[in-house]
Amino acid sequence: MISGLTIRETNGLAVIFLFLVVVISILVNLLYTYVQYDREYSLSVSQKGIHFGLALLLLFSSLPLLQDTMLSSGDLGYHMLRMMGIKDGILAGQFPVRIAPKWQQGYGYASSIFYGETLLYVGALFRLIGFSFITSYRLFLLFINALTILVAYYSFRKIFEDRNIGLLCTVLYTLSVYRLSKTYICGSLGETFGILFLPLIACGFYLVFAQDVTKKQYHYSWIPLTIGFTGLVQSHLLTGEQAGAFTILLCLILIKKVFRKETFCSLAKTVIYSVLLSAWFLVPFADYMLRGDFVIQHVSGRVIQYRGLYLTNLLFTFFRNGYNVFYSDNGMADSQPMGMGIALTVALLLWAGMLFFRKTTHLRREEKTLGKIAGGFAVLAMWMCLSIFPWDKIHSLNDITATLVSSIQFPNRFLTIATLCAVLVAGVVAKEIKGQYETHGLQFYFAGMMVLTLCSSIYLMDDMLQTADDYRIYGEEGMGSGYIAGAEYLPYGADASLFWPHDPYAAETVNITDYHKDGIKIDMHCENRGDKTETVELPLLYYYGYRAYDKTTGQELTITTSDNYAVCVEVPAGYDGTVQVTFRSPWYWRVAEAVSWLSLLGLIAGVTLEKRRERKAS
Repeated sequence: MISGLTIRETNGLAVIFLFLVVVISILVNLLYTYVQYDREYSLSVSQKGIHFGLALLLLFSSLPLLQDTMLSSGDLGYHMLRMMGIKDGILAGQFPVRIAPKWQQGYGYASSIFYGETLLYVGALFRLIGFSFITSYRLFLLFINALTILVAYYSFRKIFEDRNIGLLCTVLYTLSVYRLSKTYICGSLGETFGILFLPLIACGFYLVFAQDVTKKQYHYSWIPLTIGFTGLVQSHLLTGEQAGAFTILLCLILIKKVFRKETFCSLAKTVIYSVLLSAWFLVPFADYMLRGDFVIQHVSGRVIQYRGLYLTNLLFTFFRNGYNVFYSDNGMADSQPMGMGIALTVALLLWAGMLFFRKTTHLRREEKTLGKIAGGFAVLAMWMCLSIFPWDKIHSLNDITATLVSSIQFPNRFLTIATLCAVLVAGVVAKEIKGQYETHGLQFYFAGMMVLTLCSSIYLMDDMLQTADDYRIYGEEGMGSGYIAGAEYLPYGADASLFWPHDPYAAETVNITDYHKDGIKIDMHCENRGDKTETVELPLLYYYGYRAYDKTTGQELTITTSDNYAVCVEVPAGYDGTVQVTFRSPWYWRVAEAVSWLSLLGLIAGVTLEKRRERKAS
């Protein structure tokens, strides 16, 4: 029975309009500035072509976003809840957000502590402005696409010292089959973030190992490397795990250069600054992993070799939308589009041919070394994706390898590394072709690679737009709050199906009045009329950091847990007062946050001062 209904206008739409006016004004001003700059300094046709090409790339890489829905994907709902959890946490007074207050029927979920969410704050901002769930997610992915393009272009141009080759590599990387599949079909935002930062790591390592140590620019070679690793730590630790393994292999290959004074200092700075900048995330993460017992710490029994790809996957040309990832059970039927794409496959074959026929005379020694290492890493990573790689044998060696292998979940994740390295190889091939055939040869190679990219990537996007289900969410009721994917961040033994909104559970001798729950903060008046301490169970999932206080005296009450890991407050005999239960970050978490902020400010200030000194000296 509905006894009354009131409909009133809010200022939500006005806030959205204001935001759009600001954004459009900024874009118009940027365009005007670009036109005026061109009139004043006459940008070359090549430069304008690069800028136009990057804009087109953003358009085509965002085709699935140019509609009023999202394509349904496996992890879409989970990542949307992560984004919404940040919004709810900020509105509840948390910053940074540690516990998503509305997740799991209001019990809360500590996804932020285990799974870096730095970039997701941008998506949460769109929700705070007032955009709908789907629009916020689409705008956020548009932002990620633009950021990926800018990061990739900066990195590849820096490596190859050529705008056109930088553009080519950016196109191949942004439209790579694996990236499109993970972004739109799997909805694996964490891996999409990892793909975003990997070019910076490749650029940083190239500068650290290949650049002349006597040049002034060498003093800054560690900065892209630091930003890349910091981004991986704070967005997707699994990609960081892969990058770390290949980093160790790279350092072993180039061991002599590692121990050069300048190179060793650059690598040391990278490690130190990456840890300091990520301290605000790493300290809580380590605290929970060492202190608690969570589901994520009990996955070492999971084997992954049977989930590996077939060689056929890597040699596909026309990829189509599909959902099958268990190839040992279902073969190639309805398989997910997992592979390199024909363009990158051709690039690897061309490079193999150049090495075999010794057609690398126009490459510098550093570029040739880059091609050999990147090519070798690409082949190794592709092998690690296959079902024939001995993952089960490695898993059985000891507990450490079992945990590391199990955490990978799917061997196809190594296509992230394979794709990056194959793009680097494509850039090296372009450099050699330019040396042999000058501009016309590079143009022909560029055109050929674009056609091959269209065959794999654009065909895939067209197919997924026609065959994938639409995903529409109109409000929080439609979104729900119970989906936690693999439940990795639950206390081990907790049953999430028992989490539902309810009043506090207490003994008959405890009278509870004026109960009010606001996210993960609870106020209630408790009166214990009995002669012993009683426990009050609350609809909150226990994580270290919850505190209970008497609001009048400040007296702290003991927090315990129920059999299903709900927060419980011990109320002493004869107690009569108002209790507040809330989550508070430990003091050393706050210290870690301060360390990260100071490190960031110190890094910016140090680079700025160094640049000023160089300008004065020149």
